[in-house]
Amino acid sequence: MSIQKLADNLYIAPQLTEADVQEAAELGIQTVICNRPDGEEENQVTFKQVESWLEAADIREHHHQPVVAPAINAADVAAFQNLLKSVPQPVLAYCRTGTRCSLLWGYHQVQNGASVAEVVAAAQQAGVNLSNFEARLQQASENGLS
Repeated sequence: MSIQKLADNLYIAPQLTEADVQEAAELGIQTVICNRPDGEEENQVTFKQVESWLEAADIREHHHQPVVAPAINAADVAAFQNLLKSVPQPVLAYCRTGTRCSLLWGYHQVQNGASVAEVVAAAQQAGVNLSNFEARLQQASENGLS
């Protein structure tokens, strides 16, 4: 199972396959957010293809918010949070490995009182290692993101 629960009403996954979309439907996922740019890797499934699978699985709400992990900024985090607040729940966010989705969630969490350790532990439980981003998460908790 590649879909993992990160937080209340938020699941994450690596690049979705058609089988993953069926699993998402079975989990009751109402919205899918793609945080991966198209064309990142050769033979990568496009967001348009994933959208067709989502439509066939009756998951009607889907959004493309591509980001690059080292370049995630305050505007990216705010856009992700706005999506989470405005779309039907639960939400599944995916990228290549789940790291970008975890970071978009995690930066918001540390800026709103969660510890870096809590965010890293939650991501780890969902199968994502954020240890390379601990310093940036700490900086975001203290000074925000630019």
